[in-house]
Amino acid sequence: MGHAFFRDFDLLILGELYTEFTASGAITDTESFVQNMGGSDVYTAVAAARQGSKTGILSAIARDPFAKQIREQLSAEEINTDYVISSGGYNGIYFVSDDANDKREYLYHRPGNALQTFSATQIDDSLISSTKIIYSSSEFQSISRGCRQAVFKAFYSAHTNDSMVAYDPNLRLHRQSIEETQEAVWSILPFVDVMLPSAPAETKALFGYERPVDVIGFLFDRGINVVAVKNGANGCMIGYDGHFQEFKPPVLDRPVLSEALIGSVFNGVFLHAIAAGCDAFTAGEMAVHAAAEKGRTGLTYKAIPKYQE
Repeated sequence: MGHAFFRDFDLLILGELYTEFTASGAITDTESFVQNMGGSDVYTAVAAARQGSKTGILSAIARDPFAKQIREQLSAEEINTDYVISSGGYNGIYFVSDDANDKREYLYHRPGNALQTFSATQIDDSLISSTKIIYSSSEFQSISRGCRQAVFKAFYSAHTNDSMVAYDPNLRLHRQSIEETQEAVWSILPFVDVMLPSAPAETKALFGYERPVDVIGFLFDRGINVVAVKNGANGCMIGYDGHFQEFKPPVLDRPVLSEALIGSVFNGVFLHAIAAGCDAFTAGEMAVHAAAEKGRTGLTYKAIPKYQE
């Protein structure tokens, strides 16, 4: 294995690719939608790539009418798709909006089945060893047994090849139960270097703790050295090497237009900074500012800020 600075990818993501339909008002009152690629993993990938990370995705795209647009938009963001296989079936689609009552609507209309045949055979040890950070989530694990086995193999390979493992427990009750998510999380916990949970509801359900400081202590005790607890409007708390630090969102000159997927933007910027050699506290400060900037700029992945912003 070569020196870390000469690895092929800063960040490699095992994730699902969606088509996103964005409404300018309440979904039920909107007659037209803006169509783009989407999904939490796409937002994480774009956020990292826009900061300058060499980013790739391990996934599958179904040969449906949306496939061409997804591939073209990933390529336009300089996200490597060499390891995105083509498959039968269809890609997932969802609708997203901020309605008139300032309550976010994030409606999964149809999870896709493009990844139903994805398996651990898609994981190559040489690819993982040429990556600084491999990232996935319980959402990807929930797709199929093959996806769960692929995450396990990728994380095990990274753990044994001196690559870093990052993971978002990403509780999605429309995909699997709390018990199934807990089982998925615990199956890969020994390999994880960076954990990116959200408080308080998710951490309470999965770990039994609401306060970020308690969540960090719980995960420290299980051998995880870097924990970034996202806490909504309260910003985040970072635990690193036995120390804690809280970061509040900046005061914005404009109101927040969209909270949709800003946690995924946080993940991408945080992992970019870690891959670039920053300590976890510097990474947390960068990430909370980028997530806030995305929130005030608007919907769709196109609102994700670049490094200069």
